[in-house]
Amino acid sequence: MPISISPFSIRSIRSRSTWRWLRVALLGTSFIVLVLIWGFTLHGVQRQKQLSLLNARAAQNNLSTVVAENLRQLLQDGQAYASNAADWQTRGIAQTGLNLGAQRRGDVVYNRLALFDLQGNMLYATSPSNDKQSITRFIRQQSLDEKATKPALLIAPQSPLYSQSWQVPLLFPVLTPQGRLSALLEADFDLGYLRHLYQSLDIGESGDIRIVTDAGLELARASYSGLQIAYSGPESSIPMISISHPVPDYPLSISVNQGMDDVLTGFNVGKHEQISSMLLLSAMIIGITLWASHLLYQLRAYFDDLLDSETEKQRLIEQLEGEKKRAYELAAHDHLTGLLNRRMFTEMAASHMAGARRNRHSNAILFIDLDRFKSVNDTLGHNVGDRLLQGVAHRLRDTLRESDVIARFGGDEFVLMLTTIENEADIEVIAGKLVQVLSQPYTNLDGHTVQTSPSIGIAIYPRDGSSIETLLLNADAAMYRAKNNGPGNYAFFDASIKNNSPLEFELEQRLPSAISDHELILHYQPKVELQSFRITGFEALIRWQHPQHGMIFPNTFIPIAEASGHIVNICNWVIEAACRQLNQWQAAGLTLLPVAINLSGKQLHDRKLADNIVNTLARYNVPAELLEIEVTESSLVENIEIAGAILDELVNAGIKISLDDFGTGFSSLGYIRTLPINTIKIDRAFIRDITNSHDDAVIATSTITLAHNLGMNVVAEGIETRDQLIHLKTAGCDEGQGYLFSRPVSADAACLLLQDLTRAMA
Repeated sequence: MPISISPFSIRSIRSRSTWRWLRVALLGTSFIVLVLIWGFTLHGVQRQKQLSLLNARAAQNNLSTVVAENLRQLLQDGQAYASNAADWQTRGIAQTGLNLGAQRRGDVVYNRLALFDLQGNMLYATSPSNDKQSITRFIRQQSLDEKATKPALLIAPQSPLYSQSWQVPLLFPVLTPQGRLSALLEADFDLGYLRHLYQSLDIGESGDIRIVTDAGLELARASYSGLQIAYSGPESSIPMISISHPVPDYPLSISVNQGMDDVLTGFNVGKHEQISSMLLLSAMIIGITLWASHLLYQLRAYFDDLLDSETEKQRLIEQLEGEKKRAYELAAHDHLTGLLNRRMFTEMAASHMAGARRNRHSNAILFIDLDRFKSVNDTLGHNVGDRLLQGVAHRLRDTLRESDVIARFGGDEFVLMLTTIENEADIEVIAGKLVQVLSQPYTNLDGHTVQTSPSIGIAIYPRDGSSIETLLLNADAAMYRAKNNGPGNYAFFDASIKNNSPLEFELEQRLPSAISDHELILHYQPKVELQSFRITGFEALIRWQHPQHGMIFPNTFIPIAEASGHIVNICNWVIEAACRQLNQWQAAGLTLLPVAINLSGKQLHDRKLADNIVNTLARYNVPAELLEIEVTESSLVENIEIAGAILDELVNAGIKISLDDFGTGFSSLGYIRTLPINTIKIDRAFIRDITNSHDDAVIATSTITLAHNLGMNVVAEGIETRDQLIHLKTAGCDEGQGYLFSRPVSADAACLLLQDLTRAMA
């Protein structure tokens, strides 16, 4: 059976081999670095040692040269004495002695001068000597005569006497004017002078400066311990560096010697510091190498785990690749029905429109909305609704051609594009067929049978628009016209049915900024007691002072606010503005009357509504009895339990509740009986024809009687004529409002009304 190795296994083997090579390379590199560092360091140390030795030799050479030159100058002074005694034979010994004595006066180098003939006889001396026989003996040993070679300098043996042991007798030749040797001048050189002269020279504890004759006789040695005369002891075993320099013109040389340890003292200190630094650096490199090696080992373990996870990753990648096509399909299609979604439909429709433009063909957009689909979802559940949508999609595919484009835009909205249409009659045939097919019952929907019908709006390209966006907008408008004609209808777009959606859209977009920019205002319409004609309160009515469109009344923008969700913010603003106005009237010292405000049905879903209203009243220091809440029957029907609880909280806080537009909704007596309602307001629809319509008069009178029997107050809206007023007073209506008394007025005008509560009829 053949053995197969997956690419993953091969990569794993290669990776482990790579890690081993990395560790070997790391260790090898560190070893090479250490070798190179130590090699360069030791080489540098050796070069530094050689340089130190060279510098020491150069310094010794300079020192020996200086000392030799200094000694030569001193010897030249002795030679000058000999030159002064050259004519001793002609001038006489006495005169020569006087001259030598005068010349030597103040000399600290030569302690004594003496003149000897060539046979060793002393002719003259500046001072007596206890050891003149040794000088005489030395001169005779030289066997000198007038024809002998003139010596540059003769060095006589030093006296064994302690008093003269520091003196070196130097014999300078005395020459006649003809250049013949006539005598020898003894000049006793005081070595003590050299001790003072060279005591400041730094040649180390082991160094010395030696004066040596050409015959190898050491005359003196200056060292750290002092000056030694004719040293003949054992030489030091310390390695020395020696430099010798001859004294020009004289049989002497200067030897400068210094111990190797003294020479290398500074070098050894630097060497030890450098070696210590290198040891520390080596330890750091070794530590870093070991740490890096351990890190590589850990990284290898992590990498092995990463390689182990690669199998899973590869599997997931393959799975993703396998699902890529399906994901693309999902991105382009509706997940429920499998039809195209809005994005893909727009792209394909634009492509077909480009082809129709080139070929001068027509296309049609059909916008389909299912009638009563919401009832199916609410009654039978969303699962049945989804099955219904799938059935509609299936019938659309079976009915239309393959060249037509079908899409679901969301919810129960389907959009079709009929391609290559010859005339409008063909579109009518297809639309009629779709109505017929889609209106057939849908069976076996989770055990239910559902029957619905489509409302179809039709827009034709290029007649009704040149872009897909315009065609969709116009087809949607036509669909609403078809829906208004009843279920199961279709309608073609006509310019006359196009609504004012641009204005509505503009108002919807500006509504949030209308609050922040203080464009909303309140007008106040008084409520009048019908028996005394005194003002008993106001109803706050909102207005929008639009910067471009002027004054906009609530029947225009409140439905837009309801649909867009801005109504809650607007109602909250009304509560705030009404309380603020009551506070201003109170501060002005006016007689305050209750102000009624209208609440939206959506606010009656907010369990924090009562707390918010009470907190607003407290913030503006307004008593609760000065605020009245008006609600409509439709807002109560949406959620009677929550709305009733909220109204109870408001009544408990001292706020009165009015039922507005009574008679236009369901008018359920059960709601009136169970809810904490203080006032019923009869809608203006029943007041308008109360004097001419028997039915309206009966409804109004019955409402007044019912409310009084339940202990409620009655307010009639929309009173505009005296006949309406008389009829309502006769029926026992409590209060009324309408143009007969006053139109809604600004806050300033309402302030004037508060100053005179008796209101004459207009």
